[in-house]
Amino acid sequence: MFPLRAAPNAPAGPSPSPGCQGSTSRGGEHRIRGTAFPREGKSGTQHCSRDPPLKPRPASGWLRWSAARAAGAWRGTAAGGRPAEGFWVKRRSGPWPRTSLGSADLAQLGGSLGLVAREEGVGVLQAATEGEVGFRKRTRHLLGSHTQLELVLAGVSLLLAALLLGCFVALGVQYHRDPSHSTCLTEACIRVAGKILESLDRGVSPCEDFYQFSCGGWIQRNPLPDGRSRWNTFNSLWDQNQAILKHLLENTTFNSSSEAERKTQRFYLSCLQVERIEELGAQPLRDLIDKISGWNITGPWDQDNFMEVLKAVAGTYRATPFFTVYISADSKSSNSNVIQVDQSGLFLPSRDYYLNRTANEKVLTAYLDYMEELGMLLGGQPASTREQMQQVLELEIQLANITVPQDQRRDEEKIYHKMSIAELQALAPSIDWLEFLSFLLSPLELGDSEPVVVYGTDYLQQVSELINRTESSVLNNYLIWNLVQKTTSSLDHRFESAQEKLLETLYGTKKSCTPRWQTCISNTDDALGFALGSLFVKATFDRQSKEIAEGMISTIRTAFEEALGQLVWMDEKTRQAAKEKADAIYDMIGFPDFILEPKELDDVYDGYEVSEDSFFQNMLNLYNFSAKVMADQLRKPPSRDQWSMTPQTVNAYYLPTKNEIVFPAGILQAPFYARNHPKALNFGGIGVVMGHELTHAFDDQGREYDKEGNLRPWWQNESLAAFRNHTACMEEQYSQYQVNGEKLNGRQTLGENIADNGGLKAAYNAYKAWLKKHGEEQQLPAVGLTNHQLFFVGFAQVWCSVRTPESSHEGLVTDPHSPARFRVLGTLSNSRDFLRHFGCPVGSPMNSGQLCEVW
Repeated sequence: MFPLRAAPNAPAGPSPSPGCQGSTSRGGEHRIRGTAFPREGKSGTQHCSRDPPLKPRPASGWLRWSAARAAGAWRGTAAGGRPAEGFWVKRRSGPWPRTSLGSADLAQLGGSLGLVAREEGVGVLQAATEGEVGFRKRTRHLLGSHTQLELVLAGVSLLLAALLLGCFVALGVQYHRDPSHSTCLTEACIRVAGKILESLDRGVSPCEDFYQFSCGGWIQRNPLPDGRSRWNTFNSLWDQNQAILKHLLENTTFNSSSEAERKTQRFYLSCLQVERIEELGAQPLRDLIDKISGWNITGPWDQDNFMEVLKAVAGTYRATPFFTVYISADSKSSNSNVIQVDQSGLFLPSRDYYLNRTANEKVLTAYLDYMEELGMLLGGQPASTREQMQQVLELEIQLANITVPQDQRRDEEKIYHKMSIAELQALAPSIDWLEFLSFLLSPLELGDSEPVVVYGTDYLQQVSELINRTESSVLNNYLIWNLVQKTTSSLDHRFESAQEKLLETLYGTKKSCTPRWQTCISNTDDALGFALGSLFVKATFDRQSKEIAEGMISTIRTAFEEALGQLVWMDEKTRQAAKEKADAIYDMIGFPDFILEPKELDDVYDGYEVSEDSFFQNMLNLYNFSAKVMADQLRKPPSRDQWSMTPQTVNAYYLPTKNEIVFPAGILQAPFYARNHPKALNFGGIGVVMGHELTHAFDDQGREYDKEGNLRPWWQNESLAAFRNHTACMEEQYSQYQVNGEKLNGRQTLGENIADNGGLKAAYNAYKAWLKKHGEEQQLPAVGLTNHQLFFVGFAQVWCSVRTPESSHEGLVTDPHSPARFRVLGTLSNSRDFLRHFGCPVGSPMNSGQLCEVW
């Protein structure tokens, strides 16, 4: 059992901003088929003094909210001309009507109502105990000297007042009995209402552009932070989690009974030793290169040592030149692990950057400049370094030419090839595979008959031919360049500065001012993520949240299965098998249990040596340790305790070979989930995420796996044909969307789009089931939304995002998820429930009249 994250084995490459390292595509030591959002990697950092206070703010909500006033309720019409759920008809011109209360007014409302906080932070209304409201005492007699007419009129007035008071009492009783007509005035409700109002753009009709309606205010108030290429709810929440971890690791009274937790603090502190890192400069990497065999760019090198250099770079230090090797569950025999080999070897985010040279000329030039600068920092001469790095770049371009695009690798039945090492040797003879794999998986004994699963047979065959025809000096330079990419983040600021120049061109980031501590938290998360998770969970996680989340998943699963029963295109045999698979999905909430058992946690990291003195050596030890851990997995069955995300990660995933969905503690926070938020927001937030991951079991890739997690055909032909017809509609729909004039790849994003659409439907149906069981909720004050509408606004506001044009382009060519805007617009335009509750008529931008529905 070892839940080491994939980062030590992830392909090296620049990434735009601190976050969760890894990839949602195949490769690395885990193979996640679906995540709620794309996980971002870490960038180089500019040291600066902009550190937050040692005590971070509690992770209780969204950051960066201003106190500016927001607009009030808007009102729309139903498709049939009737006012929809109490919404006014839109006027022909001018903005939508506004309510009298905005977010700033809400902030004052609590005080005027005598709002106080409970110990758990939920506000309650208390009756005044002093100075009760009443009439002033008067010395004059009530009747005084009024005329008879005045007295009659006064009597009539009193009678009318009594009747009016009776009406108010009757209405009050009715409102008390029907919570849907009452308002929630707790502190939590007022606060979340203010945040929702601040995010809205009331000048836009929800039936015109629901993303702008839901997020326009948020976008206006959230310019991109310096050094970031994108900013969204996930980034904000991850920053909060990092601040909590910083506080825990920098606590001067830190004292743990777990050696793994103590290693975590030592690793973090070694990363903070900036003076020591600057003092060593480039020397640690120079020494490592000389130890391996030298580098033609910087000095003498061993010309006849290709296999030895490959073993060191890809084996000992876990870089991924030419290909990647990892151990994971066999897709066709999921109860056993197997060696797996796949394509790899590119530094830039996608083959598109190499092949579309006209559009990416600036990026390729910046990349070559970066290569040259690093070569010179390590001892190369200007003229010869650029010439040799140009040769390495040309080799990467040739690799890009033979790399299969991700949208052509979605049918796993077609790309799965199981063979022996002997057969792999015949396929790609330029590599001595038995020698390489035996070294990589030492001390295991391997033979020619050892099974290997290859996911890129054509690619490996062509790589072998490319290696055979490439000069040995270029091969050496390319291999060592992969090692350089892997290790420069552990060196001094000159290497960070060089990377920043490339990042600015590649992602549009301005000069980064990311605090060093934040970079070190991300590095610690990569190295000792589950020991760090132990600290995080003990400090922040509410066990009751786990129980509530499990109940929500159960309700959402039931809603999904009920929808299965209503599909007219699926035959009964396939339907029954699908229901059995849904029943069998295993859910993991919060964290794996072993992290709270000190001995078990220590056993996980036993053998990983960490000192406080050398960050570079700690990283080398990590690469070597992860290689040994990988070897240890081969002869063991897959374990459910082996998570692919750490507990503090703000994300979730579905793993088809285990048929399991996982929701780390890091995402079980506001705005996705909060115990004192309306259920409409919880189901629209974490509920949709849960439905999304569950639906991944039935997307275009997940549907190929049965309930046991095995890749095999279990669909009847007629249902499979119908499924493909429905997904073709969705593929075409998303392919029409554009970002900055560039179209989305509907094929590349198909699985995530299916999950978004199915997840929303399942979560909304689950919310309706909750209402049927528990009754209507109180409404939020001032927002002017029914709770059903609040569900959809809550869903949309999870995806509020800002991004540079360069980062948007990178997302279009690499990300299996659609851009945030179209995760909202595409999903809601296919939702009958959304269109009904917001009264969007056919022909409006949100209602084309053609819905693409799969689940």
